[in-house]
Formats: sequence, C-alpha cells, structure tokens
Amino acid sequence: MAASESEEIDVAKEFNLLPIIFETIQALQKTNDPQEFTKKVNGFRAKLQHCRALLDKIPGIEMSCEEQKELLIKCKTQYTEKCELLRNYRNLPVFAEAFVKETK
Repeated sequence: MAASESEEIDVAKEFNLLPIIFETIQALQKTNDPQEFTKKVNGFRAKLQHCRALLDKIPGIEMSCEEQKELLIKCKTQYTEKCELLRNYRNLPVFAEAFVKETK
C-alpha cells in the first residue's frame, strides 16, 4: 500500500507488529521447515521496511523538536494576529453596515 499525501493511514493497522511476530514465533515452534520460518522472517522484515517508509513520509520529520515548537509558536502567533485583524475589520463601519443589511 503506497501512501500518498491525500491518503489517510490507519496507524493502528499499519504499525501493529504483534500478529506477524506471533506468527513468526509459532512458525519457529511448530515447523521444522527452515524455508517456512525464513518466509515468516522475510515477511516481518518487509513489514518493518514498510513502517520505516511510512515514518519517512511524515511531514516535518526533518525538523528537531525545538524547531517544531518554534514553528508552532510562530503559527499560533500568526493565527492570533489574523483573528484580531478579522475582528477589527468586522467592526469597521463599511463592513458593519453591510452585515446589518444582510441580516435584515
């Protein structure tokens, strides 16, 4: 399953490694066939590679925690400023009159 930017990933499903680990252990205990066990181990490795690939696609992964916190603070500040500007613009007479006319 290739995850595109618009596609939602079911994290619980994609990163649930317990079933495949359990199957590998069962194959080791019940089977004397090394090929069967090798198939299970290879399947586990493929699942791990898939999980790593998904983790590498997370946006912002290249940023440190401090950089992410700084960006979050910056975005929150911008959001607050823009909300304040919107409130100020709504209170301007031009917009206030238009709003009153629309509600009538």
